[in-house]
Amino acid sequence: MKTAVFFVTLSLLTLGLALESYTAEQPVVLGPDLRIPPYYKASTSCSPGRGYNASAEAPNYPSTYPKLNLRVFNGEVIGFLFEVDAKEGWKPWYDQPEGKSTAHEGSPPHYTQAIYIKKGPTAEECKASKGPYGNEK
Repeated sequence: MKTAVFFVTLSLLTLGLALESYTAEQPVVLGPDLRIPPYYKASTSCSPGRGYNASAEAPNYPSTYPKLNLRVFNGEVIGFLFEVDAKEGWKPWYDQPEGKSTAHEGSPPHYTQAIYIKKGPTAEECKASKGPYGNEK
């Protein structure tokens, strides 16, 4: 559990430093410089409102929890998806209700917390998309 809290705190601190300090009078502008790191592999399907999912992958290393996935569209990071093993227990900020963890593609049961920093694509934008990096079909 301490690992999950540390991981979430570190990620949010990193995002805060990346955005630099701002005031209510100065809007945050993310722009195209928040790109997908090269060690993240993006999915091939776009979900309206969520974009593509990108996960860190390393050869010969299995995927483990806690996990930080990126939500991407046209090569830009539009959000983050934290995944925590359901064995760690439920927290009120998770996307799933208490006791209703999720599992997909053979993954262990887990809870998620999605945080978006930009508006996700519409259904039409997903359909017209040229892939997660915006340059392939």
